[in-house]
Amino acid sequence: MKRYLNLFLSFMILFHLSGCVYVISKAVRMEVTRDLSLREVIKDPNFHKGKVVLWGGAIIESKNLTEGTRVTVLQKDLNRWGRPKESDESQGRFIVLYPGYLDTAIYRRDREITVAGEIIGQKVLPIDQIEYTYPLLSPREIHLWREVREAEYPYGAHPLWWDYPYWPYPGWHPYRPWYPWYRYY
Repeated sequence: MKRYLNLFLSFMILFHLSGCVYVISKAVRMEVTRDLSLREVIKDPNFHKGKVVLWGGAIIESKNLTEGTRVTVLQKDLNRWGRPKESDESQGRFIVLYPGYLDTAIYRRDREITVAGEIIGQKVLPIDQIEYTYPLLSPREIHLWREVREAEYPYGAHPLWWDYPYWPYPGWHPYRPWYPWYRYY
């Protein structure tokens, strides 16, 4: 019996750890300059040329040019797996210059992206009526995150939590405790 318990626990630990995979390879992450933020690089991108950074955010625009695909990204902090966090805070914008072709219908506005790349300089482009200095990255690895779509359910909830249409009596739910002082909504 103890052998089966140990086997079960080992399986559960392996199953749990298999879900904790970082999207950028370990070899590239070892090259990354950890304490280099986008805010510092924007001040003088040419000073930081040749350093490898790991940034992510939401795509603002992507264009196919003769030298490759230019992807403009609004930077956001990354979570522990490398996915951009849902927040309104950003340190600025940066450009990823991919040497080949990327389909702009896939790499479109508001998609989340994580990039490990080498700083190769700067590019000055207009944003409305100002000139903005973008740090320019040559990507080593790019990860485009899957879109998270909310399911379209009436009342904005999952059907398992609905009361009326799926359960035989309004107010009855199998996971609610059957206490007399419990209020049903």
